[in-house]
Parts: sequence; structure tokens; C-alpha cells
Amino acid sequence: MSTDEPRDDEEKRIDDDALPDSDTIEEVASDENRSWEAEDEWKLAADSSLVVLSDDLTEEELEELEDIASEIGDTVRSVLITGARGNIARKLRDAWEDLYDLILLDIDDDPDDPEIIQADLSVWDQRWVDLFADVDTVVHLAGNRDEFSGWQELADPNIDAFTNVLNAAVLNEVERFVFASSNHVMGGYRDIEDIPITVDLPPKPDSPYGATKLMGERLGKAAAEAYGMTFLALRLGWIQDGPNLPETLHDEWARQMWLSNDDLVQLFEAAIEADLGECRFLVLNGMSNNEGMRWDLGPTVEWLDYQPEDDAFASQDDVTDEV
Repeated sequence: MSTDEPRDDEEKRIDDDALPDSDTIEEVASDENRSWEAEDEWKLAADSSLVVLSDDLTEEELEELEDIASEIGDTVRSVLITGARGNIARKLRDAWEDLYDLILLDIDDDPDDPEIIQADLSVWDQRWVDLFADVDTVVHLAGNRDEFSGWQELADPNIDAFTNVLNAAVLNEVERFVFASSNHVMGGYRDIEDIPITVDLPPKPDSPYGATKLMGERLGKAAAEAYGMTFLALRLGWIQDGPNLPETLHDEWARQMWLSNDDLVQLFEAAIEADLGECRFLVLNGMSNNEGMRWDLGPTVEWLDYQPEDDAFASQDDVTDEV
């Protein structure tokens, strides 16, 4: 079984109590408006104070105060994660708890995980669509991760849900969409020896599962070109549940495309934060720095300044993974 994204293929139900009603959303919006008003008042007072103090401060001291005022005015980036109870999402959430304002969606609820908002993304519902408002980045992880699934098991979670999430992001003018694609888009090159697996090669899915990921990439390209959204598709390598140690990988192919927990977090964080200039669509490989692997990380390093630290073939003492 592939482990490059969280499972989201069980029977789908929306819990009406789990999604906020319209009154709750309006109350939250009202609170946010009040907080912004208060912040604007503070910034005006701070600017006025700087003017009064400027006559008594050195140029260096004044610049330092202006930098502090600017930093206080900065807002925390809002990131919406789908498939938020899955393997990858849990690792990202642990790392991002204090870094981003997270909105967490999953088809399954969890009494022990109250931050999760339950929603069946394969069924369009304005209640969960409205949660995309004011979101800076969508990280789409939801889907059926079983590489052996047939089309019947993949259609809802991997095609319908993806299309709905992409449309919700477009309608709410989300700036960036990070899609957990898969090495299975290129899995057909496994038995073609000595060919570097680059993102420029023609796609060669090894299964219906891999084909659904390719569909997501192409739909994302269309959205980026039509609406100006930035869309990044990360063709993720092998990510085991939990500690994700290289010695528990089952074969050489898996070791060659291993993605450690630390490198995983670095990769997704770079995908969110990187300055891509005018580029609106990218497909990038996402693996650790595994010795002798065929997966080309050149564009990933170039565009995201991704610097993977771990190697599945190094001794365990050299692996930095602690997530």
C-alpha cells in the first residue's frame, strides 16, 4: 500500500453539528472585523507616537522602532488542510501549531481531536465552502491513498473531492494551492533502468490511483492559467506512518524515494512560503536526499530552496528525523 497521503475513502457523511451555521460564521466575521479595527487604531496611535518621539531619537533608534511596529502589524498566514486526520497532515500539524492559523477538514470526526471540522468534500456544500474565505493557502491531502484501489473506490475521494476543493479555493480567491500528488504518476518508469525521473518526462501512471493524481495536476494547471491562482503539485515519495524510519521500508524502490518526516515538513513549508515570482504552476518531486536515487530534485531545490537533509541509505545515527 502506498503511504503518500492520508486515507479518506470511508463511507461519507456530513455531521451538520460539526460545520458552523451561518450565524456562527457571521459572529466570527464580526469578531475579526472588530479585531482589525482595534489593530488599526493601535497602529495609528503607534505611528503618532513615532512622530512625537522622532525628534528625540537617533536615526538608528527610530528605524528599529519602525521595524517593530511593522512586525506587529503583520498577520499570521491562514492555511486550510484537507484530510487533516491523516498521516501527512498530523505531521504537518505538529510542526505548524504555532506557525500558521490552521483550518482543519476531514471526512471523519474524532472526539479526541476537537479542532477537526467534519465535511464530505466530495459533496458540494456551501457550509464548508464558506470556510475557504480569507484562506491564504490550501494544502490538499484528502483522498484514498490505496494504490490498489479501483475506479469505483477512487472517484469520490480522489476526483470529486479534489474538484470541489479546487473550485472552492478559486471562488474564494485563495492565493496558493498545494496538492499532494504522488510518485505513482511516474511509477511506470520503475522498470525502465537508468532513466532519471524528472518532472519533464511524459507522465506514466502505474495504476488508476496514479491516474487520479495526474488528473489533479492537470486540473490545477487549468485553474492556475484561468484564474491566476498559484498551484503546486508535489509528487511525494514514500512516507510511512509514525516514525517513518528507513530501516522499516520494505524494498529498494521505496528506500530510493523515501521522504523523511523532517524533510516532509520542510518541503510543504517551502511550498507555502517560497517566492515564485510570476510562476503560477509547478510540478515538483518530493523525496529526501537518498543516495543513488533516480528522482530528480533539481527543480524542487531551485524553486523552493528545498534542502533535504536525510538519506535512507545513511546510518540511522545520521538521520535527523525526530517528528
